[in-house]
Amino acid sequence: MKPSHPDTFLAVNRDDYMTVLSIIANADNVLKEEEMSFFESRMARMLINPKLRTQFRNLLRQEFDVEKTVKHMDQKTLRLALRDGIFLAASDGEVHPSEVETIRIVAKYAKIDNARLKEIWNWVQNGLEWMATGPSLLEVSLNDREE
Repeated sequence: MKPSHPDTFLAVNRDDYMTVLSIIANADNVLKEEEMSFFESRMARMLINPKLRTQFRNLLRQEFDVEKTVKHMDQKTLRLALRDGIFLAASDGEVHPSEVETIRIVAKYAKIDNARLKEIWNWVQNGLEWMATGPSLLEVSLNDREE
């Protein structure tokens, strides 16, 4: 099964997964357009209905005690949310120290050591760089707006 196939998310607690993404998105107290886009794309990927999406969006307005919130979550959910949370944190082109600290706390409870965490960060960075090459292959600038 593909890692982002909707059925992948059947093996995790959807509420906890979205809570972790919310915690990471809120870590720096700034929710940027790219982060919101990633958050929305995860809900779409999980085929979450519109009413439930509103509930998950409301998580973005809540404050969480990270350790208290994640310490009882299952490892599989935390690991998938950690991977995607790193992608979310990096999606705006800058990672705030508070996002890094939040990710470290989630990694601790997901039982991900520093070496593996670094591998995940590298994977995300490589993925972002790979995606950035697409427009240049088509000779399309994403910065110009055609009117």
